[in-house]
Amino acid sequence: MGRAFIPKTRFLDQEFLDLELGKMFTRTWQIACRVEELPSVGCFVEYEIGRYSILVVRESKDSIRAYHNACRHRGTRLARGRGRVGSLICPFHGWRWNLDGSIKLVLDREEFVPRSDDDLGLGKVRAEQWAGFVFINMDPEAKPLLEYLDPIARIFEPFQIENFRIRWGKGVVMECNWKTALDAFLEAYHVAGTHPQLFRLDRTNDKIASLRELDIRPWAPTTVYERHAHYSALGPKSSASKDAGKDPSKRSGDGKSDERLSVANAVQYLHEDMGGLENERSWRAAEALKTSEVPEGMSAGQYFLQLYRELSIAEGYDWPVITPEQWTEAGSAWNVFPNSIILPGQGSVFWYRSRPVDNDPNKCLFEVFSLDQIPVADYDKKREFTPEYFDDYRDADMGQVFNQDFANMKEVTVGMHSPSFDGHRLSEEQEMTIWNHHRVADRYIWTD
Repeated sequence: MGRAFIPKTRFLDQEFLDLELGKMFTRTWQIACRVEELPSVGCFVEYEIGRYSILVVRESKDSIRAYHNACRHRGTRLARGRGRVGSLICPFHGWRWNLDGSIKLVLDREEFVPRSDDDLGLGKVRAEQWAGFVFINMDPEAKPLLEYLDPIARIFEPFQIENFRIRWGKGVVMECNWKTALDAFLEAYHVAGTHPQLFRLDRTNDKIASLRELDIRPWAPTTVYERHAHYSALGPKSSASKDAGKDPSKRSGDGKSDERLSVANAVQYLHEDMGGLENERSWRAAEALKTSEVPEGMSAGQYFLQLYRELSIAEGYDWPVITPEQWTEAGSAWNVFPNSIILPGQGSVFWYRSRPVDNDPNKCLFEVFSLDQIPVADYDKKREFTPEYFDDYRDADMGQVFNQDFANMKEVTVGMHSPSFDGHRLSEEQEMTIWNHHRVADRYIWTD
């Protein structure tokens, strides 16, 4: 695998998916759920990855555990989806386990060859938490989660994602490799071709971008770390500087409209169309901006952030000042290796996750979760949440931007099967997040 070349076999071959499932997914930390999805003792969430099923269970008020989802008698899956139980009961023969994984009941135990209670306990899977996410790892020898995540935990700290809760979550089954779906969100190089409306005040106009619009599109260079990687959407390439970093006060516009309207429209479009990265509070701040007198010496984007901050503090939110240096390090979107992406933002974030389905290299489940910060007074309140799943993304009502991305995925897969195509040739500035993902995967796949 060259520095900017990814062979197509890594996306299409059954043998390669088997290697990923057998050697990578069994040894890496993966986000299984959010803490708020387990609000009460006995709540569980099933995490499936390829042929593996893991149960994540709230064992007590202060303890979340994970187990291989298999009966110790004849291997039956113990529970599916999500729910709440007093104990884990095999649906086949009725064996039972306590929430801490210890055996509770072996029906007619005297008829079996003697086995100790320890031997009959559920197979443990490591479970650790960061920023309100519950991660699992099937490798008992894996390094601790926070060490694995470095430098993400430090860089994300100012955003306080542990104080966010899921606004909505949807999953769609896609006819593509799980990495093809993930890659669509690992770079912003595609924005000009896929989302031309983002340059326009009229977001309904999604006709192909003009040459002038291409000149003002945001440039999004990538940064790779030891394991994870991210991109930062900056200003137009002609004037953008990596050193300047991401600046949330700068918003894409058509370059000729009232700056207040351009900023407000960009904010409100994300809230209304994507349902994330912005929320109803930032929408209201954007609405106020449209008719505000922007103070001398401030840009419309800077004044919007001031209005958003004042509104949030007045309504009971913890709203720390995030410095330009912290925004620069945070960037726009992170690949949390292997199969999640988090887009950091103040007040609202997106979390994406991609998983192979049915052991099929041409099929995956891609999920989108929109998370919003909550008021301090609500930190300890329990919330009910159930994700929605769809076999066709067109039934999921996820808006213009996501539909544009989803429409590409099958076309990429069809094209990759062409004998004229041998692999991805990547931009060495804007697509190295993709290359880095494969580089890190090789450590697991080709080593014992």
